[in-house]
Amino acid sequence: MDSIEKALVFDGQVKVVAFKTTDLVNEAIRLHSLSPLAAEALGKVLSVAAYMSNELKGEKEKLSIQVTDKGVLGSIIVAADSGAKVRGYVEHKDATLPPLGNGKQDLFKGVGSEGFITVIKDLGLKEPYVGKTELVRGNLEEDFAWYFTRSEGAPTALALNVTIGEDGSCLSAGGVIVQPMPNCPDHILVVVEDIVSNFADIGEVLRVKSPADILKDYFGHFQIEYFPPTVPEYRCKCSVEQMSNAVITLGRGDSVNLLMERGEIEVICHFCGKRYVFGKEDVVNIWRRYDHKL
Repeated sequence: MDSIEKALVFDGQVKVVAFKTTDLVNEAIRLHSLSPLAAEALGKVLSVAAYMSNELKGEKEKLSIQVTDKGVLGSIIVAADSGAKVRGYVEHKDATLPPLGNGKQDLFKGVGSEGFITVIKDLGLKEPYVGKTELVRGNLEEDFAWYFTRSEGAPTALALNVTIGEDGSCLSAGGVIVQPMPNCPDHILVVVEDIVSNFADIGEVLRVKSPADILKDYFGHFQIEYFPPTVPEYRCKCSVEQMSNAVITLGRGDSVNLLMERGEIEVICHFCGKRYVFGKEDVVNIWRRYDHKL
């Protein structure tokens, strides 16, 4: 079962989060029929988004992550609500490249290394927070570690894994994030660096240990404060009302032309693939409601 486990160790000097997101990634694969390359890339961004949204404080807070570059996958878009409720898609979900072996894909060519990670957080303030950093490796693991360090001012060690099986399903997904607090003493940093070296192959660790086991086995013998666990979910928020807005964005003229050509307007949700079909009467009512609001 997927879970996010969080703790503060060394008397609150270091934050540690371990997470498993295998079910989450498999749901994305099911909804989008992802190629192994797309599954690993989107799975990694979904996993990081689950962690980040779990850190949001308010119930109505939300965030989005965009990974953009010139790799064969195109853009990766993920949205998340507070409490690790995430959804996302990849522009070219069928893209393939020769695999690297051991269930790993060539993300360097798939994602690219000349683009950007952009994070937008809606924290209920007048203006959203926007953080943006360049991709440094294209493997997403080091790229997000750089994002946290550079954009959010939180030096971060990040071990991240998504392993795709020969049948296209996700065998293992998740990771560990370690963030020393400001002014963390050097002697604690030395200990933390030694512990983090155990996560060089986090995929193998996640195969035999749950996130709770990871916190207990690697950090439990230090002074530790546990937080309640969270179960991350793939949850789309699309609705008839929301998709009606897509008809409005077409414009009155284009929506009429589509009705004349096809007899209906079909709108597909990028995040879950659900199809919404609007007939002539539906479209008339959509525009009537729109005009009434003006």
